[in-house]
Amino acid sequence: MKKSLLALAVSAAAFTGAASAAEVYSNDGGSVDFYGQLRTEMKFADADDYNADLSTGSSRIGVDAKYNVMEGFDVLGLVEVGVPAQDDEDGNDVEVRRHLIGFATDYGTVQFGRDWTTSDDLGGTDYSYFFGGTANLYDQLNGALSESQIKYSLDLDNWWVKATYGLNDSSNHQDLFEAFVGATYGDLSFHVGGGYNRVHEFMTTVTDVNDNSFDVGGDLSNTYYEATLVYNLLDNLQVSGTYYGSQLENTDNDSKIDQNALSLGTYWTFVEKTSLYAGYEYVHQKDDDSDASDHGNNAYLGLEYKFSSWARVFTEVGYSDGTTLGFTNNQTDVVVGPTEVDSETNFGIGARFYW
Repeated sequence: MKKSLLALAVSAAAFTGAASAAEVYSNDGGSVDFYGQLRTEMKFADADDYNADLSTGSSRIGVDAKYNVMEGFDVLGLVEVGVPAQDDEDGNDVEVRRHLIGFATDYGTVQFGRDWTTSDDLGGTDYSYFFGGTANLYDQLNGALSESQIKYSLDLDNWWVKATYGLNDSSNHQDLFEAFVGATYGDLSFHVGGGYNRVHEFMTTVTDVNDNSFDVGGDLSNTYYEATLVYNLLDNLQVSGTYYGSQLENTDNDSKIDQNALSLGTYWTFVEKTSLYAGYEYVHQKDDDSDASDHGNNAYLGLEYKFSSWARVFTEVGYSDGTTLGFTNNQTDVVVGPTEVDSETNFGIGARFYW
């Protein structure tokens, strides 16, 4: 669940995004905090005959350091490691999720290193823990992760601006540019922006819906944009909507796919510490060359109980149906192939602890 959506005016000083942290060192204007999340989840997938799948759910721990050099100037550092749901291809059971250094001034915060993209930090309308996010069009080529990027953020009273520049280095050969602006007025919050992501000289083998295999290669780019609106009703009900647009282009054969998506959601705390959340997502894709088009529908409904600010349990059901033209990503290789889901219903239960 994108908790940044529940407090959309994200502070530039919120370097870690952790719910809480334990201070392990403080002296001479410097402090070091230890934070983490313990995640456990069990899924029951329709496609897997509802066999139970128990995983770590991307648990992670991190260290966040801050040193005040002079008034109005702080040096920042952060490293975060995670436990993947399954071992990676190299057999490692831990991974470096974030590795950053930066500085904060009255004119904004700048971060350098490996981190999630700004579009992922902000998120659109997605209250789910398990089955939402199908309308997100910004992460299809990079999994919302950049190995080497520069991020900038600035708060101006109720307004804020954020930008990202990805270094096209030899490790991943990806271009990345992003810019967003947002504001909060009373119970109404919004943000708009977009970005450009390009993968150079990729090559992969894909299989279509008829089980035909073929090689696909070239330069693949994604130009994307979004607009999100959040409105808080009373003190316990939030509604939100996001429009996404994107154009995927393979410069090797000049093929293009236009995408449009809509995501709607709500979060309702109907009893103290207990909340219902729900969402609906629609994605439409059209191939400019062949005029072929397809669409997908996705919906989820969940129940969450918070023991406190640092502990919660939740359960969720998701329903999906439809076909995509392809261009998905598994965070390690670009995969260009269609997917098809025929009225699948999935379930999940989970728990999280924060510190």
